[in-house]
Amino acid sequence: MSVHLYFANNSVRNTTISCDSLGIHYTVSKAEKIVSLSRWDVTANSNVVVGEFELPSFRKDRIKVGPMGQWQPMRNYFDKPGMFSTSMTFTSNNGMKYTWKEHHGHLIMTHSGNKNALIKYHRHVSKSSYLDVLDSSTMTGLDAILLTFLIAERKKRDNDEAGGEIAEAVAGA
Repeated sequence: MSVHLYFANNSVRNTTISCDSLGIHYTVSKAEKIVSLSRWDVTANSNVVVGEFELPSFRKDRIKVGPMGQWQPMRNYFDKPGMFSTSMTFTSNNGMKYTWKEHHGHLIMTHSGNKNALIKYHRHVSKSSYLDVLDSSTMTGLDAILLTFLIAERKKRDNDEAGGEIAEAVAGA
């Protein structure tokens, strides 16, 4: 049985991600150019920052993982894909190596080197978008998985937008 993590809206910079039946609640917020991901911690009765990232236009992307993490270049956090690959491979806080990649226009997460989807993103305009967690073993790495999903989806949207602008320029020429 899969678990659905619902997004309050289609933004990957300002939204909430939740599964009320499991008591999962994350908040995504953007201040200045930095996007933060926080998890509601019931024992502390407060939000705990699980990671932050910045995707500046004219500087190198950077990431900070964990509440006490240090800023590092994103290229140090993600394994280097092939030259033309848009996939993003990382090691989660549960020690497992996962890859976010595009599959038929939407993101899926797999074990590194495997094609079977562990998580699928379903983006909708008229209803809530959600992450479909197909393998419950991934739930122990949810902090890093959600942080990296936000980065992968933001980059995908930026690439899609840039591709649309190029197509419009070519059509107008």
